[in-house]
Amino acid sequence: MRPSWHEYFMMLAKLISSRSTCNSRKVGAVIVKNNIILVAGYNGALGGQPHCSDKTPGFCSRRYMGIGDAEKYNYCVASHAESNAISQAARHGVSLEGGTLYCTLEPCNACLKQIIQAGIAEIYFETTYDSENEQFDEFWRQTVKNQRGVKVCKQISVSDHAKDFTIDILKGNSNRQIKEVIAI
Repeated sequence: MRPSWHEYFMMLAKLISSRSTCNSRKVGAVIVKNNIILVAGYNGALGGQPHCSDKTPGFCSRRYMGIGDAEKYNYCVASHAESNAISQAARHGVSLEGGTLYCTLEPCNACLKQIIQAGIAEIYFETTYDSENEQFDEFWRQTVKNQRGVKVCKQISVSDHAKDFTIDILKGNSNRQIKEVIAI
């Protein structure tokens, strides 16, 4: 009845994305090792800086400046969820070697470099990254698959059953007691 480990960690990444301050995409990431949560991150402005979500709904500082997608990494005020999770690990002395990343969005090329350098062995994502250059996207997917140390880079989904089961728990009291014990 309960969610699989993959579903559990992906749902955590989805929940973490609710803290995102980016109006373009809400992205969450969680890094685990041996099914133990190490760190988490979401995309948003650097600490102490103004967030796009604080301005107006739909506001994007990069788009406000007229910067297109080709230059987005140079002008966006947000740091990506994966990058924030890796930074949290570095800040707190947590090794990610051999860890597993769950992310709501397939990592971009800049984040993939950090993931590989951090020694993360498995990457699971919910939605593919949709840049405007499919050839470039496929190049990066193949690059990741060919990296020493990266064993898995795979899209996964959460079943409707796992979502419904979890939503019922979120809506109700998780401290409920079973009224009747069924003998096996």
